[in-house]
Amino acid sequence: MSEDSKETQWVTVSSFYRPAEPEAGFEDILASEEARWADTARQAGLVPKEHVRVTRGEEEVTIEVSPALEAAFTPVQTLWKAQ
Repeated sequence: MSEDSKETQWVTVSSFYRPAEPEAGFEDILASEEARWADTARQAGLVPKEHVRVTRGEEEVTIEVSPALEAAFTPVQTLWKAQ
């Protein structure tokens, strides 16, 4: 487990198992998903290359966003009471 503080932990927004053999369709899906998050970063006024990353493991590929980008698209939670 990472020892990063909550402010520096990246958030996994997409996760894919790698196909056993290379598939063009798989790379297309990854590129589309990365582009979608890059667009979200731009809309939030953030530089995509600094706030969206793709991590390729042996069996899994993840797309992660920085805490700043995650905060930009996550609404602030409010407390309310039923009256």
